[in-house]
Formats: sequence, C-alpha cells, structure tokens
Amino acid sequence: MTIDEVARFDRAEFIRERFRYDAGEHVTILGPTGYGKTELIGELTEQVASPELPALFLAAKPRDKTMTRWSKRLSARTTKQWPPKFSLAERWANKPPGVYTVWPDHSFDPDTDDAHLYEVFRAAMMESYKAGDRIIGADELLGLTDLGLEKELRTLWTRGRSMGVGVFGASQKPTDIPTYAYGQASHLFLANDPDKRSRDRFKEIGGVDPKLLEAVVSGLAKYEWLYVRRDGPKMCILSA
Repeated sequence: MTIDEVARFDRAEFIRERFRYDAGEHVTILGPTGYGKTELIGELTEQVASPELPALFLAAKPRDKTMTRWSKRLSARTTKQWPPKFSLAERWANKPPGVYTVWPDHSFDPDTDDAHLYEVFRAAMMESYKAGDRIIGADELLGLTDLGLEKELRTLWTRGRSMGVGVFGASQKPTDIPTYAYGQASHLFLANDPDKRSRDRFKEIGGVDPKLLEAVVSGLAKYEWLYVRRDGPKMCILSA
C-alpha cells in the first residue's frame, strides 16, 4: 500500500457503518491535547456499548465538562464507587445501563485522592476482568499508570481478550505509557503529533509499514485520525 492508496472516510460515517468491534478487543487513541480523544472514545462507546457489553468510564478529574456531556448523552449511570450501590427503587425503575461513569469523590488533597482513585478504579478493573464482557474506558492512560495501576492495565491488555474485556484507552504521551497500549490493541487511532518522540513511538507499532505510517500521520490535519486495524492490517484516514 502507498500513501495514495490510503482511503479516506467521514469519521461519523466510518464509526457508524464500518467500525467492527468484538468483545475483548482493545482500542488505543494517541494524540495531542485538544484533538478530541475523549470525544472519539465517546463516539466509539456509543456505537458498541450495551447492557450486554457495558462500558465503565473511569473519571479521574474532579470536574470534566466533556465527561459530563458524554455521560448525559449515553445515559450513563454515575457511581462514586465500585461495585455501584443504588437504591432498590432505582434498580426496579431502570434497566441495566450500557454505560457507567465511575467518578469517585475528591478531597482535593492529592495524596488522599490518589489513594482513593486507585482503590475504586482497581476494584472496577478487576471485577470487570472477573465478570467478563466489559469495556474499560480511560481518557488518559498515563493517569492510571501514575496511580499505580500499570499492572492491572497490563493484565487487561494481555489477558482480557479471552474474558471479553477490552480497554478503550487514550493518551497524549505515547512515549510514557506501556507499549502494551498499542502492542495489544486491535484498533489504533493516531493523530499528527508535533513531538518527534511520539512519532518515533508510532513507528514501533508491529505489523504496519513504519515509513507509510509516518508519512500518513505527518500529513494529517487537526482533528483527523489515522485508523489502523492490526489484524488486517487495514488503514484509513478519518476526516472530522
């Protein structure tokens, strides 16, 4: 394949009509701040999540307008802990949701908050691994690794597929997150990153011509994404 042979699709149309996801596949989104990584995770989740394959968004920030908007759009059930505790009336009144937003309280003391986030997020990740057929959504993988959850992420990336548990993870720092994030991903979405170290990390993705990948990524406009399905491999450009 040459750069001229890389197809181009409207992003919304691609996700709606062409994106195919099987439970347990991992999705990794890499791009600079402000390129819409959380938006893309939301769009993908909207397409594939269901009560039979629920998604758990791990919300690590005290406030997040994008996360709040997507939680409302996806009719997510927000919980401060995991497993969630809802009243009996809520259980009877609502069918199981397709999306949960796991959003712990914050004290605004970083030491206290980091310990609490670790406890709640780890419980959500490991219970999902045991239960199977889940999606774990993280809009900044580096934040989870900084909390001390790299081992748990690695477990999901390397063993989760057999349990039907997939990680939908994003990062602006591909040089600082575990290589499992893209080495184990079935679906990759890459933005044009001005940081040479990030572009060099992209070239380490196995199964893809590194020169072609670099040429395509370096030509992307803001809000465009290169999509790579690694079991093909298949590659196309998604326009905003």
